[in-house]
Amino acid sequence: MTRRLPRPTVNQALAAAALLFAMLAAWPWLTPVAAPPPASGSRPPEVAAPPLPALAAPARYAAIIERPLFAPSRRAASAALDAATTGSPARYRLVGVIAVGQTRWALLVDGARTLQVGPGDRLDDWTVRRVEHDRVVLSSSSGETVLQLRSPAPSAGGAPPSGHR
Repeated sequence: MTRRLPRPTVNQALAAAALLFAMLAAWPWLTPVAAPPPASGSRPPEVAAPPLPALAAPARYAAIIERPLFAPSRRAASAALDAATTGSPARYRLVGVIAVGQTRWALLVDGARTLQVGPGDRLDDWTVRRVEHDRVVLSSSSGETVLQLRSPAPSAGGAPPSGHR
């Protein structure tokens, strides 16, 4: 009398297939990686970083000031000046910072004028000392002052106008 082996069920066949696929998926991590052959005492050549592109003309960034991205009205804030004297840095408002590599410029608004300044540039009696990611440090014979990058004031409507892009 010969005994017959039981016939595998569908669940057993699926379990066997899942085990096979799991082993195939784990195979690349289980095999040893062959080390590359050692070079004959030479070091790999140093790869220089690609040069940074030149910064576009300041006029190309005028739309950023005219239609600020995060202002709900997409209109520039009114140029309310804290002081009207010529030598006061309070009349300038920092509206943006442009950074390309280690070079930074600040975009300042003085009434209707937009200025692009960098370290060493002069604004009336003030000299730009540093341009950081969110501020500009100005210095003069009377001391230092900081122009901080601020969020635009919310508009009266609260929501951006519909139908405008």
